[in-house]
Formats: sequence, C-alpha cells, structure tokens
Amino acid sequence: MDLEHLKNIRHGPNIVEFQPWQSIHDTITAPMITALGGKDIPESNLAVGFAYVTKPESLGGPSHQHPFDQYIFLIGGDPRNFLDFDADVEFELDGRVEKINYPCYTFIPKGMYHCPLVVKRISKPLIFIDARLTPEASGRPVKK
Repeated sequence: MDLEHLKNIRHGPNIVEFQPWQSIHDTITAPMITALGGKDIPESNLAVGFAYVTKPESLGGPSHQHPFDQYIFLIGGDPRNFLDFDADVEFELDGRVEKINYPCYTFIPKGMYHCPLVVKRISKPLIFIDARLTPEASGRPVKK
C-alpha cells in the first residue's frame, strides 16, 4: 500500500493532526487515519493505521512476512464499549488459520508469515488497527 501521497499536518514538534485517506477496499467507506512515524515526526518510529470495518472483507493481502514486529487489533466499533464485538474472523498465522470472534490483539513477530485476515461475518462494526514500532515500518531512515 502506497502512503507516499498521504500527509498529516504537524502542529509543533510533537503533535500531528490526522488527515483522512480512503481504503483500497471498496467495503471500507469511512475515512481511515494513519500515524506515519518519521514522515510525521522525524524521531518517531510509530506506524499505526485505523479502519472502521462494516462488511465482510479480506484484509492484508496474501501471506507475507516483515523484517519487523507487527500488532493487529480487532475491537468493537461502538465507542461506548470496545468489547462489544460481533464478527467472525479468520486470520492465518504461520500457515494455521485462527478463528476469532472476540476483541483481541495479535502479536506478529518479525519473520512470521501472516494473512490473509478475513472478516467472514460481521453484525456490528469493528475497528481494525495495524501497529508497528520500528524505523523500517514507519518510513524513518534506518541508521546503519
């Protein structure tokens, strides 16, 4: 996914205003937001994106791996109760399909094959969060 065109607005050295962007998935129609790490704040390693999912969808593409750790969060989309989760999700991790029907987060260590993440059934919206804490994932230059 190319985020080069996306630019948030920096308000001083440590505060960044999110700018919305459109998902590559037709079923995700709400604006998405993303912290862009070093692209937003030069010393930041945080890359995290938020999507509001309301319909079945396959996310993350085919099975792949990264040279950095990743965290995937699935929580209920009702801001009054993030634990109110009503969806059936299948997430492939190291060739094994995990069935998820509860709010959770998944730790994906560097080198682990993962995806696709498939929302099979959804009765209530959920929030999908993809988080990475590393210069490589955030776009911050890596010091050698």
